[in-house]
Amino acid sequence: MISQSKPEIVASLRERLDRASVAVLAEPRGLSVAQVTQLRSKIRKLEGEYKIAKNTLAIRAVADTPFAPLAPLLEGPTALVFGYGDPVVVLKELVEWAAQSTEKLSIKGAVLDGQLFQRDDVAALSKLAGKDQLRASLLGVLLAPASKLVRTLNEPGAGFARLLAARAENGAPAE
Repeated sequence: MISQSKPEIVASLRERLDRASVAVLAEPRGLSVAQVTQLRSKIRKLEGEYKIAKNTLAIRAVADTPFAPLAPLLEGPTALVFGYGDPVVVLKELVEWAAQSTEKLSIKGAVLDGQLFQRDDVAALSKLAGKDQLRASLLGVLLAPASKLVRTLNEPGAGFARLLAARAENGAPAE
């Protein structure tokens, strides 16, 4: 395997950060190769990426970016998780994974919109609704007045139809 030079690695990390909507730092300890592969696969399906890099190179990559608040947390074994799509979906999966294997993976912190969130804050963020859920609820709110208007406009005709049906059931003359 041909190793990349340090400037190439920093440029690669910087490119990932430029595309990312959220970056999470996790501390993997004792994860097997199969577990890391499974986690990478799940994160990839959610439009994210799990990456291991040297802390010194990661510090260079986050410098002068909105993810610069991560620099003090880059100590010890660190995995970088980038979320390119909906940030909440990636956070949910990572927090769930960390909860299942507390001794093997812990979350150090995350940066979302240039703001640093500590471990507990990341867990709280993961409980928020995702973009798709928010869009669906907003659509429901926007459509509620229109559907109420349609029901109101249809009610006189529907009431008249019910009256005729009731009259026909009672055997009333049709004249």
